[in-house]
This record gives sequence, C-alpha cells and structure tokens, in this order.
Amino acid sequence: MFFRPNALLPCLALILALASASGGKAQDTLRAAAVVNDEVISMLDLAMRTRLAVLSAGLENSPEVRNRISGQVLRSLIDERLQMQEATRLEIAAEDGAIDAAIGRIANRNKMAPDDFLRFLERNGILPAVLRDQVRASLTWNQVIGKRIRPQVNVRDDEIDDIARRVEADGDSAEIRMSEIFLPVDGAPREPEVVAVADRLLQQLQAGADFGALARQFSQSATASVGGDLDWVRESQLAEDVAATVRQLRPGQFSRPIKTFGGVYLVWLRDRRNGSVGDPTVSLKRLLFPLPDDATARQQRQMADNARRVASQIDSCGTANQAIQQLNLPNSGDLGRMPLSQVPPELRAVLAQLPIGQPSGPLRLSGGVGIMLVCDRAGGGIDREKIRANLTRERIELRARRYLRDLRRSANVDLRT
Repeated sequence: MFFRPNALLPCLALILALASASGGKAQDTLRAAAVVNDEVISMLDLAMRTRLAVLSAGLENSPEVRNRISGQVLRSLIDERLQMQEATRLEIAAEDGAIDAAIGRIANRNKMAPDDFLRFLERNGILPAVLRDQVRASLTWNQVIGKRIRPQVNVRDDEIDDIARRVEADGDSAEIRMSEIFLPVDGAPREPEVVAVADRLLQQLQAGADFGALARQFSQSATASVGGDLDWVRESQLAEDVAATVRQLRPGQFSRPIKTFGGVYLVWLRDRRNGSVGDPTVSLKRLLFPLPDDATARQQRQMADNARRVASQIDSCGTANQAIQQLNLPNSGDLGRMPLSQVPPELRAVLAQLPIGQPSGPLRLSGGVGIMLVCDRAGGGIDREKIRANLTRERIELRARRYLRDLRRSANVDLRT
C-alpha cells in the first residue's frame, strides 16, 4: 500500500488511534482480516469501514455496536473485492468524475459541501479514501451488471398483460409504500448467521437508526442505492412470504427478519392506501405555453414545436418545476389530485397511459399549448411501464445475485478474524 506524503501522517495517526482504542498494537491494524484471491483486507480496512457504517447509519459509536456489525461489514468488503476483481477482468472501471458526483450527492444528503463532508469524515476517524473506495466499487459493479446482465433481460408484452389482468382481478387490494434491506443466503448452513445479522440490524432500527442509511450500507438489493425504497407497489404483487408479514404491519413499523428463498428481508412499511381499480386518482402538473384563442395554425405549430423542445429536457416532475420557474410560464404548476374520471375526456386517455414523471406531447388546451405530467397515480390506473420496470429490476437483481454467488463459490476466501 502506498500513501502520498501529505496523507501519511494522518493515516499513521488513525492507525495509532485505532490500535489504542482496541487495546492492541499498531501493527495489529495492518494484519489480514481476510484474504480474497490473494488480495488482503486488513484489520484497518475493516475498522474504517465499520466506523463509516456506524457514522452513516447514525448508530452509537461504541465497541459493542461496532462488534455487532463488523461481521456483516467484512462480508460486504469481501463481496466488493470480488466485484472489483471481476470488473478488472472485464476491463471495466468507474470514472473519477462519476465518483466525485456520487460523493457530492452523499454530501448533499447530509446538507454539506463535498469538501466539508470529507473533513467531517476525517474528524470522525475515517479516511476519505474509504468512502471513495466504497463508491467506486458500487459504481463499477453497476457497470458490470449493465454490460453483462442488462442486455439479457427482456420483458415481453404478454407478461405485462398477465400482471395487468391480475391487478384488475385484485380489485381494491391495498397499495403500500415500503423500504427493504435484503441479505443474501448462500446455502442453508449460513441462514442462522444471516438471520442473526438481520436481528442486529433490527435492534439498531428500533433504537433509532436510519433505515435508508442501513440499507445503503448493508442491503444487497438493487434498491440499496436509494435507501431500500420500493415506492408504491400493490400488496398482491409482493412475494407471498413478504406479503404475509407486511399485511400484519401498521405504517411506520419494521418487520422481523423474513426468511425467503435466497435470503432474508427486513421491511419498513411506510404507508398504505386504497388500491381501487375502479376510479384511480392522479396528481397532475401542467406547463402552459400561452396562445390567444384566435392563433393561426402556423402560430400553433411554432408553439407546439417550442413545447416539444422543452418537454425533451424534462424527465420528472422536479425538472418540470425548474422549467416552469426558468421560463416564467403563467397558469402552470400543480393541478392537485383528482379522480381520473373527472379529467376532461380528451385528456383522460393520454393521462391513463402516461408513465409517472414523463411529459406528454404538446396538447391544445384552453389558453395555449400544454404539456401534462402525472406526478403520482393511486388506485386503478394500471401503469404498464411501471410493471415493465419492476419486472426488469427483479430479473436483473436475481441474475446479479446469482452472478455474485458464483464469484463467491469460485473464489479462494480465507477469513483471519
């Protein structure tokens, strides 16, 4: 391992501090915690990442808490080494600019500038390179998945039709908003160990730890990068073993560890609402480009072209708000929530099929040319694109787990702790 001269003294100070805190010698922090295909994970690596996990999740920074989570942190480090080794084999690497941007987003979540956030880590005994390595591994593995797995996943229209028919048959089944932490189990002998880890994470949640932060640090689900958030889903579309537990939860409650084929889940039920198919409600946003009622056909075409150019830059209701502010469009903004049946018939068919957060094409509305967005859809609106996205995500995630499982099984991993 090589250090820049200006990084050497802080690193040595941290090694000595860690050794003092654990009652050991400085050289103990450099001994191997694990060896992954001849690549060493040192006790210093483990201690730093454990401190980062404690700080990120808002846990009590005590020896007891660090000991509780260090086993799962080590497993995460081992997986990252395997992922990075596979990426090296495939000649895939994350760009420094992408890593900087990701760290900037993390700093923003903590309401800090990036430089201030990195200094904050140092004050808490964490080398900034530790966070950078974690981010690099996450971004690089995502690129591996994008190259090796995403092209193999295809969702057919008839599969979406099947799910849409089941949703219609469910009628008024509830929709829930939930977040998840998923811990994989590779073989029955490891299940008790993984359940014990989930129990420890649940204890931290019940003590006030942030669910999203724990999910980002420990979850092996594709939702980890967004804090485990699954957004709104129909209860009937969940795996039965998860759904059976969720039905017994009240909004705000955490589940006990849920054992499933392939792993263990912790679930946070955030909210529940009626999922009526009969008359869905939609939350709408409008961008209105003013035109007089007597505008010529040429003026209408020009304004429609202008609206189309603006729409091409919009990918969410948030960016729609920015466009409204930048262009100073009068009579634009939120239209509130309303039953789809109360939307004018000429718009109803467009909005019923419009994916959430995506702009419509230019529409001739009273007062000008409009762009419409559906910011939320509750109840019976069957969003085929959301069904497609969910199926795609589930299949990519399943294949990614198998990919990592195969890497584990073919690796030479020597645990030294």
